[in-house]
Amino acid sequence: MLHIVFGEGASGTLRLALRQAGRDDEVLSFDDDLSFGPIDPPVPIVRAAWARTELYFPHATTATLVHSLDRFWHRARSGQKRVVWFSRRTASEHCGFLELVSEMGRRSYAVVDLSGAVILYPTRDGGRVNPAILSMSELSPDLVRENALWDRAAPLSALERRRYRRLWQRLRRENAPFRVVEGDTVISASAEIYDDMLLSCVTADWCSAARIIAGATTRSLNDSGHYAADLVLFGRLRKLIDAGKLDARGDLATLRGSELRLSLR
Repeated sequence: MLHIVFGEGASGTLRLALRQAGRDDEVLSFDDDLSFGPIDPPVPIVRAAWARTELYFPHATTATLVHSLDRFWHRARSGQKRVVWFSRRTASEHCGFLELVSEMGRRSYAVVDLSGAVILYPTRDGGRVNPAILSMSELSPDLVRENALWDRAAPLSALERRRYRRLWQRLRRENAPFRVVEGDTVISASAEIYDDMLLSCVTADWCSAARIIAGATTRSLNDSGHYAADLVLFGRLRKLIDAGKLDARGDLATLRGSELRLSLR
């Protein structure tokens, strides 16, 4: 069995859960976050160049990603029994899933959609709760194993495949800088989608970029469809510096080496 997930956190969780259950299934991770950057044309090297220019991603990070994607698609297409895990509540997983549905054509695979999964968490008082699941990476390996989530895999209907492909085709035509979750779907968003949230975490006093990012991440968790990775938010902070909205000091190449404040100019 080949399990396909989106992101390193999800792959680590599932590998450990499978190992604990005595299974030796393979786990394959799609590590490109398609919730940001150009997706038309669907060329990884173009997205990598955009990430370096617009979000200041390190060259080594993007070069490694381009190489890993070649390996991913070769393995994903060559597998036989495939199970794809994702959640519609997280833009990176939702967009990655849409790309996979578009690229896999008529190849067969089953899907574990965690968006509406009933997963009972134990509470301190001995009870059980069923919170909304935003991402595979939120789950512990124990919960994945105890709930035998792999048994919930089901194939997509032809109608579902067409619907997902049409959505991804529309998003590709729009080719926006960002994509976010709204309700049960993904929509295009402007380059400034995270700027107000970031600015709300900055004051007139100097503060480390890492602390600002942590504050913005906490706030984004309350608006789960607009969650973004640290590197993305740091890139937008640097754009706000370029625009004169923030002052900066220290080494802007690192989160912990720089401090920011609202511009006094």
